[in-house]
Amino acid sequence: MLTHNNFKSPRPRRMHLAFIALCISLFSTPSLFGFRAEYSGQTRDEKPATIKVLLEQDMDGALLEVKGGFKVLDPVTGKRLSSGSRGKRYFVFPMSEGIKWGEEFLGIHQISVVPTSSDTTFLLNGTQFRGAIHIYMIEDRLSFVNETDVEHFLKVSLAHSLPDSTHSAVRDAVAIISRTNAYYTALSNHDAYWHVDKKNAKYEGYIKAFSDSEMDRSIDNTKYLVMTYDSQPFAAGWTENSAGHTASYATIFRKNVPTPKGVETKFALKDRSDYQWKYALTSSEFARLLKINRVSELDLFVDHRSSKVYGVRVKDGSHVKDVGVVQLRRLIGDENLKSTDFSVKLKNGKVSFSGYGKGLGVGLCLYSATQMAENGELAPRILADFFPFTHLEKMRSYPDMIISPSTEYFIAPKKKRHPDFDEKDMKEGTHEPTRLKA
Repeated sequence: MLTHNNFKSPRPRRMHLAFIALCISLFSTPSLFGFRAEYSGQTRDEKPATIKVLLEQDMDGALLEVKGGFKVLDPVTGKRLSSGSRGKRYFVFPMSEGIKWGEEFLGIHQISVVPTSSDTTFLLNGTQFRGAIHIYMIEDRLSFVNETDVEHFLKVSLAHSLPDSTHSAVRDAVAIISRTNAYYTALSNHDAYWHVDKKNAKYEGYIKAFSDSEMDRSIDNTKYLVMTYDSQPFAAGWTENSAGHTASYATIFRKNVPTPKGVETKFALKDRSDYQWKYALTSSEFARLLKINRVSELDLFVDHRSSKVYGVRVKDGSHVKDVGVVQLRRLIGDENLKSTDFSVKLKNGKVSFSGYGKGLGVGLCLYSATQMAENGELAPRILADFFPFTHLEKMRSYPDMIISPSTEYFIAPKKKRHPDFDEKDMKEGTHEPTRLKA
């Protein structure tokens, strides 16, 4: 299987961040990833930031068509293996001696098909993509990765993220948040063969970028703008309704990375009672979802600053199982466990949840941001409120201060410990539990 953890090139490191104040500056820096001038006839320093999207994996082959000029490169050596000016259409499949795509690439188990023109596009099994296509052969199976510029990636992945009726200032803020997170994801996984998969990223192909939507215009309006902490992008996101307070990314996702602390969201707090939800299921159903025999006791791991739940401890007699809230919502269903601001009761064979808001409660609160926008606030001010002590920077390429000039590997700063994160919390139960016995 092709994953972040088991399919990386040498020198893996991780990026760690911190926060300062809001301002605007300009960067023009070298590229981080594989294809450079071939991307669109640009020089090395002009190439924009890119991200790698896993399109397919464990395939026995696929129909790959190129429309326009291209080169086939060996990504290991950088050697040109083939090229064409008018495109190419063949089924690509693995052989015992290498990869075949019309011609045979003997002794080669990974190839990169790189555009030589900005007009070049690719079709993989009929779906159109822009950028470069990287093909990896692992145990006689193929995986396909699309490396594309972040601006294009955002137009595809955010195409249906918000209704067109969303206030323009909120859309602008979401575009900046998404770009910041894309930069962070690519940089913190710089040596991985892919950064995100198309399903989770809602990356549906090149044609989706031409919807002429309001979101497209916000992406263009904020082009290359990202938030940084300590001159580096960070993990960022948004939630639909925070119910009065957001939590930090580190708290909810249990990641030891410096991110902004959560903030009070006064508009969502004011209308908190209007967004109450309830959900219940039998304890036997709950046990089945968690793959345990029964539920005898439930504890909640709660972030006291935001009152958000970041995990649960379930007891099955003498056994204990800890489950993070992100996984718990995935198991129960986001439409059922609507937020991370909840309490729970275990009584008469039933597990009953009662909560407020909608979403994970991390980052921008869309509900409060909309109220701010309607009061005349613009995206920079909105972002400053929800991501305190951050910079807003124009970053077309990945910053050279975190890339080695000789190797182009990401150079992480000295590892820092985030104050909101303590691994002991879910190992030793150093929280205030809601202790409920059957």
